[in-house]
Amino acid sequence: MTDRAVAAAPFAALSWLRLAAVALGAAALCLFAVFPFYWMIVTSIRPSGQLFSYPPQILPSADSVFAAYSEIFASSELALWLWNSVKVATGTATIAVFVAALTAYALSRFDFRGKTLTEALLLASQMFPGILLALPMYVVFKALGLLDDLAGLTLAYLAFLIPVATTLLKGFFDSIPPALEEASLVDGASRLGTFFRITLPLSLPGLAATFLFCLIIAWDEFLFARMFIQRPENWTVSLGLSSFSGEFVTPWDQVMAAAVVITLPVAIVFLFLQRYLVRGLTAGGVKG
Repeated sequence: MTDRAVAAAPFAALSWLRLAAVALGAAALCLFAVFPFYWMIVTSIRPSGQLFSYPPQILPSADSVFAAYSEIFASSELALWLWNSVKVATGTATIAVFVAALTAYALSRFDFRGKTLTEALLLASQMFPGILLALPMYVVFKALGLLDDLAGLTLAYLAFLIPVATTLLKGFFDSIPPALEEASLVDGASRLGTFFRITLPLSLPGLAATFLFCLIIAWDEFLFARMFIQRPENWTVSLGLSSFSGEFVTPWDQVMAAAVVITLPVAIVFLFLQRYLVRGLTAGGVKG
C-alpha cells in the first residue's frame, strides 16, 4: 500500500461513516412518516378487545379480523360518500387545471394592461383563510340555491384552487422556451393550436402535479363541506368519517378501517402520477 493510500484511508472511512449516518437518518425519517399509516392499518384489523391494551402491540396479532371493513359498508353509506368525493374531487381538479392553464399561459406569454395587478390579486387571494370567507359564501350560495348541492361545493373549491393552480402553472409555462412556440407559429399553427399541441405536452409534469394538488385538497376538505352540505346522501368522505365519532363511544377500529378505505383512492392516483409529480416539483423552478 502506497503512502498516498495510507493517508487517504481515514478519509475513506469517514466518508463511509457519513454515508451510513445519512442512510440511517433517511430510514428513520421514512419510518417516522410511514408509521402512522401502518398503525392505522393495524388498528383497523385488530379485535375490539385489544384496541386499548397496554402495552400496545406494534405487530398485528394472530387473531386479526377484517370485520370492521364489512361493518363500515353495512352500517353506513360509505360507498356513496366515496362516489360523491370522487365526483367533487375529480371535477374540481379537472376544471381548476383547465381554467388555470389558460389563465397562466396568458400571464406567462402576453403583456397586457393590468397584468401586474392580476398577478398581485391572485397572490392576495391566497392570503385569506377559508373561514374568513365561509359566511359570505354561505349567504351567496343560499341566495343562488347552491346549498346542499355537490355542484355548489365544487364551485366553492374552485374559487380557492384556481388562483393557486394558476400561480403554480405560470412557473411551469415560464420554464418553456418561447422559441418552441414561435417555430410552430411560423409553420402556420394558430396560437390555440400551439398551446394544445406544444405547450401542454411539454408542461405535462406541471399539469400532473397541479392536478394531484387540487385533487388532494378537494378530497380532504372539511370546513366548506360541513357548512354547505346537510343531507347524508350528499356527504363527502370527510363528513362521513366524522360521523363515526359517537357521543359516548367511538368505534376506533371502524374509524381506522374507514380511514384506510378513504386513503386508498388518493394513494392509487399518487402512484400513477408520482413520476410526473417529481419532475413537476422542479420543472417550474428554472426559467428559460
